[in-house]
Amino acid sequence: MFKFFKKEQLSQNITHEISEVKGMTIVDAYYIQDDQVELYKQDRERYSDALIYILSQYFSDVDRMFEGSDDGEAIVAFQNGEPKKCIYLNPETIDQLRIYEQEMPLKQSIIKLCNLEHNH
Repeated sequence: MFKFFKKEQLSQNITHEISEVKGMTIVDAYYIQDDQVELYKQDRERYSDALIYILSQYFSDVDRMFEGSDDGEAIVAFQNGEPKKCIYLNPETIDQLRIYEQEMPLKQSIIKLCNLEHNH
């Protein structure tokens, strides 16, 4: 499990904007423990690519969106221009995919995470 917290949660408790937290690095909208940053970034990119690939088999258009937003980046799946799925690339998602991937192949992990079992 990653040790992390959301940048916005920290800022609510402090009157001035904080840009550094000792022992942590900001990645997108989350502070990640320094010794986990590289692995987190690698897994995040790997899962992002896999999410786009798998969701593209179920939906007409899939995009990586919301860079720089308060909630962080997400993979958004559209069907005929309507957003149907939004999977945030946050520490909870990355951890959940890691857990699933220990039990099943990555494709099945993504299908389970995105509740796509009944869509095809």
